[in-house]
Amino acid sequence: MTVDSTAHTSHHPHELAADQGESHFPRGLRPVRTITAAAAALAVIALMCWGGLNHDVRYSLGGIRATHRAGLAASEIFVHRPLAYRWTIAGLDALTAGPVAVREALIRLAVIVLSLGAARWLRAGLLRTLPRREAGAVAVAVGAALVCAPAWDFLQPEWLAVLLSTAAVGAALAGRRTALAVSLSGVLLALAVLMKYTTASTALLALMVLAVLDRRRAVLSAAAAALATPAGLALAVWTEPREWRWLHEFSSLNPNSVFRTGFGAEQVHQLGTSLVNECVLVPVVALLPVTLTLLVRTSTTVRARWSLPALTASGLVVVVGTVVVQGQWFLYHLAQLPVLGAASWALAVTRHLTRHGRTPAGPVGATAVLGVAVPLVAGQPLAWRTAHATPTCAVLAVVVLLALVAALAAARRPARPRRGTAVAAVVALGLATAIPAWPTTPYSFDIRHSDFTAKSRTEAVRDLTHRLDGLRSRVGPDTPVVYLAFGDIAYSLGNPTRCRYPSPAFLQRTSYDPDVTELTSFDENLDCLDDPAARYLIVDPGWFPLNRVAPAVREAVDAAYDCTGPTAFPDAGLRVCARR
Repeated sequence: MTVDSTAHTSHHPHELAADQGESHFPRGLRPVRTITAAAAALAVIALMCWGGLNHDVRYSLGGIRATHRAGLAASEIFVHRPLAYRWTIAGLDALTAGPVAVREALIRLAVIVLSLGAARWLRAGLLRTLPRREAGAVAVAVGAALVCAPAWDFLQPEWLAVLLSTAAVGAALAGRRTALAVSLSGVLLALAVLMKYTTASTALLALMVLAVLDRRRAVLSAAAAALATPAGLALAVWTEPREWRWLHEFSSLNPNSVFRTGFGAEQVHQLGTSLVNECVLVPVVALLPVTLTLLVRTSTTVRARWSLPALTASGLVVVVGTVVVQGQWFLYHLAQLPVLGAASWALAVTRHLTRHGRTPAGPVGATAVLGVAVPLVAGQPLAWRTAHATPTCAVLAVVVLLALVAALAAARRPARPRRGTAVAAVVALGLATAIPAWPTTPYSFDIRHSDFTAKSRTEAVRDLTHRLDGLRSRVGPDTPVVYLAFGDIAYSLGNPTRCRYPSPAFLQRTSYDPDVTELTSFDENLDCLDDPAARYLIVDPGWFPLNRVAPAVREAVDAAYDCTGPTAFPDAGLRVCARR
């Protein structure tokens, strides 16, 4: 039933010491350790709360808020996300009040609390199948990876699916009553799937973890999820019948899907570039070969020796497969990897500590080096990063290779117990997982949105809100409008809209994909321009090029709105057209 059946019965002296509570840290300095750890944790949480939300989450929240002010519920609108996700972030948003920065910090704080709760639940479950030290280390690493999620990952559907799947593993293993435990786990896995449907890969990964830890509960949880997922989809369609149509037509908005482009040399290049970017910014992902080597070398049974590497390799295939299917190469599509990498690292290093009385110096040292170096390199200007991308990747590869050699040597060579090595491992993992908490860490190293950081996006939304004060005063803060703009405009302006498509994706996509005009949602989105209650049209030319969209869109705009007068707001980059 467990990963390592000898874990609880071994009489290795270091394991007996661990069971008896012996610490690898001097007793007199334990209060200092506790205070330092608590202060560091609070500092990281403060940084994460200050970092605000990414532009995709603001897109969704902007649409939800603007339509809510006009009387539409989150279930009735299209913001590129399924109903389960819309309900989730609308519920979080309902808990907040005040200025933008305060509301974003409160959302962050609420989700951090949920992340810590999921990690604690995971620990309770892992205690059934792993030694106490290993269960605690894995849970702490997972919690740290969730709390310090990359800025572009945080609160995306993929990231929420990871959070829900983490809780699902904990629920399945921790409950004493099997029926209740697997039922709750199945519901959580179903919610993970319903976050975006492609997030089924994350739920599958969680089931694979469960299969390694407790095969029977994994099968029962999968059965419960198989029932709960279609039930959840049926509830969504019953709540909003358009949801079924949106589910089918949503894929038409993505011209890069592998089902439309095929999988060739260009896709291979994009996939490789995305994975390299993830490895550069998340050291525990780059170090996965090292941690898998340690796991193989330190496991005491054949099943344990190969089950975890096989799990990790299969998980990578599942994650990469989902990225390929979507074909957009956004790094948040890899949101499972930081958590998987942190959990594997913690388990491998802790198991080595238990077997040998010390942590593996090479892998731990490499992690610490990357934890210090990556923020310094990633914080450089985009032009510098682009020019030095190849040397950066080469240095990373050398560090990983040296750590791999050290891991092989550490596993073969008898080690003398040393005090303090556990603390060094904690510090190294803390440095590596806290990289996204740095305000200057970019969304990617040198691909999509590589010029975005938590700091720059926070300043951008504050600046945009300030620049829109004049527009808000001119049209009136409660005047209904129609947005032909990305969702962050509605987020910062705040004027209500009665359009079910607060950010008109189906209209905007016609600027490069004329086939979208054949969709029912295009016609419904187009009808928003005829709404007599809307007094102004808010156009973002950079996102919605009126001269390139479908003729039907331009004709509807010209018929209903006057865009020929003094309509420009250059400070905000917008055009405002009054109704004729």
